[in-house]
Amino acid sequence: MALTSQQEAEICGMMDCYAEMYRTRNAKGLFSLFSPGICGYGSGPDEVVKDAAAMKAQVKRDLLQADSVRIRFDIQRVSGEMPVAWVMADCDFEVVVKGTSLCMTGRMTAVLRNTGSRWLFEMVHFAVPAMEQAPGESYPGSA
Repeated sequence: MALTSQQEAEICGMMDCYAEMYRTRNAKGLFSLFSPGICGYGSGPDEVVKDAAAMKAQVKRDLLQADSVRIRFDIQRVSGEMPVAWVMADCDFEVVVKGTSLCMTGRMTAVLRNTGSRWLFEMVHFAVPAMEQAPGESYPGSA
């Protein structure tokens, strides 16, 4: 069965909660949003998460290496069929690292599963567009 508008709103709420947990540096709260089988990719070459332990290590690293993290999601699409949903969002990161502000524009896709009482993230993927690839090119320098 396709997601209802209320379920879509719940997914958007999970995205807001995800961002808030980073903003408030609430690692325990963030971990509570992930299923035991969480997996995914970050934007760094070594950011490969295959299980909950790896996700905890990644989140701890993210929070340790930043003075502050603010993520804003611009949700482009929420879809799914119960009990699974997927989301596609543009995202802006405002991070302070060693007193220096950094801004990154990226993308996130996620898969969530409804357990019957709540939604949990099963998979997340952050990506930053390849700057050397111009609009209209499928590969850098191909057009």
